[in-house]
Amino acid sequence: MTLSVRRADPRLGWDDLPAAIRAEVEGGLRSPVVRSLRQSPEFEGAVCARLELEDGRRVYAKALPSDSPRLGNYHAERDVSRRLPSAAPVPGLLSTVDGDWLVLVFSDVDGTRPKLRPGSPDLSAVFTTLGALARTLTPCPLDGVPTAVDDLGPLLRGWTELSADPPADLDPWALRNLDSLVAMETSWYPWAAGDTLLHNDLHPGNLVVSGPGRVLVVNWRYPARGAAWLDLVSLVPHVLAAGHEPADVDRLLRRRPALHGVPLWAVTAYIVALAGHAERSSRLPEPPATSGVRAAQRALAAAGRAWIAHRTHWR
Repeated sequence: MTLSVRRADPRLGWDDLPAAIRAEVEGGLRSPVVRSLRQSPEFEGAVCARLELEDGRRVYAKALPSDSPRLGNYHAERDVSRRLPSAAPVPGLLSTVDGDWLVLVFSDVDGTRPKLRPGSPDLSAVFTTLGALARTLTPCPLDGVPTAVDDLGPLLRGWTELSADPPADLDPWALRNLDSLVAMETSWYPWAAGDTLLHNDLHPGNLVVSGPGRVLVVNWRYPARGAAWLDLVSLVPHVLAAGHEPADVDRLLRRRPALHGVPLWAVTAYIVALAGHAERSSRLPEPPATSGVRAAQRALAAAGRAWIAHRTHWR
């Protein structure tokens, strides 16, 4: 699980790819590119572009050089995207090229990131899409993906790691309740089992509003198998950071089918684990080929703490 923040690099576009790579892409699409429109790249050194083909089609291409430290992300996305069912609310992977550059070509998505602020119609569309995602990805269509607990369990132990040597600048509320946070951050495990393919990295940057009421889920790099409610609840810190009050988020979640039968304390425990991960990770150096990740994690940690305090009434 990560949080990617784009660093724009307007110097790189479709025409900057080697001619042999471009020819191979066009061969796979069976039509030459007649026009390209640069898009903000996901990682430093990447190429992202919307392409218009001679036969009238439009596609979306993303590419990374073979020596990029983020290349594994695109390999994982390629392997998962190849096997996602066509009914899922995701862009279709049309072709790939793997050489000096790894290029992934998807069906074109003309859209924007959803706005999660109070009153935004995008919020309802996002929740509707997550419901459709759970239905189309249950049972899990991929073999060999880790369970949510196996994948996230070792990662989401931020409060435990921080408790070994609490930072001097740790939020006072978190410091007062550190023992309780440590005790709670693994108690979501028994409710994480399920047979849904989870995106496992949901945030607004991995969602695209492609039309009224229509949202697509992109960037499938960290899949896991588990209970559908985990993906849903992972968006809570982002909804809070967009300006919602904790009580408003409770109301938004109350009737979501994925949460039926899941105890309130298990949901709270998962947010405890996510907030601890964000808190600990925000203190690390910036990941390679990204910018702004640690600042975003600090904001998510603060949002998570606010919701935990609201739900637990800890001092």
